[in-house]
Amino acid sequence: MPIRLRSENILHGFERFLLSIPSWKCESGEIIALLGPSGSGKSTFLNILGGRVVPDEGKVWYGKRRHVRVPLVPGHPRIKMVRQDFGQMPFKTVRDNLLEFAGIRSELSEDRVLRKWIKELNLNPSANEKAGGLSGGELQRLAIGQALIARPGALLLDEPFSHLDPMHKRNLLDILKLWQSKSGSSVVMVVHDIRDALEWADRIDVMQDGGIVESGTPESIYKNPKTISMAHAFGRVNCIQMEQLDEKLLRHPNSFIIDNHWFLRPENLDEKSLPKGTEFFESEFNGSVHTKIWRSKDGAFWYTRK
Repeated sequence: MPIRLRSENILHGFERFLLSIPSWKCESGEIIALLGPSGSGKSTFLNILGGRVVPDEGKVWYGKRRHVRVPLVPGHPRIKMVRQDFGQMPFKTVRDNLLEFAGIRSELSEDRVLRKWIKELNLNPSANEKAGGLSGGELQRLAIGQALIARPGALLLDEPFSHLDPMHKRNLLDILKLWQSKSGSSVVMVVHDIRDALEWADRIDVMQDGGIVESGTPESIYKNPKTISMAHAFGRVNCIQMEQLDEKLLRHPNSFIIDNHWFLRPENLDEKSLPKGTEFFESEFNGSVHTKIWRSKDGAFWYTRK
């Protein structure tokens, strides 16, 4: 696949860390989620990709492999970014804010396109209101509408669902999926909820202390994460120190080991394999699966799932 967005030798001081990303790329049509704790450099890197922050060292390119590449400058016409601060013009209406980004010359086409996005983003009741009077969720939807109406080749999203209630989040995610499948555009998004990455991303890049510490498909990171934090990021997981584990479980084919800790996902642990004397503690239901919680004689918690 041709490369849509690429960076090389990025170095940039921020907060108390140095952002250091030697080489990174996003292919045409690829959807990448940037995950990591607060302060790990996710938003800083996204702003560098979008041309809003100039790195201390390194360059970013937008374009296909083997084409002449021009170093990215702020305001690149084929890259649109939705920031956490939204960036709308508060004294203009919703319609006018969308129109600023539409790039449409025909009045007939202009009206049709505006009506389409206002309806899809559920902004009909607020279409003629000034942006300064909108709620946080409405501003978020308007910001995403401004980006999509410009038909970008690469869309950068900084926590795009943070101000949305579950219903509008679900609706907006469906809109983004449909738009991306039709446009073939690349998407890079910063998310805190790993479920958003699991549902949409082709690749997850995990950031920590200013660097990318692991990268892979959602499935590969779920099955074989490289860091303890990502092992726990997907919810309940069996985690036992190696010296406290019997040899039979140690050799389990679906287990993985990180920093002298043994891990096994609940769906891979048979209740018959639990240590002797382990007793049922309680059950959890997260809306799709039941997880049984057990406690062994030494106080350790175990998790099974069917």
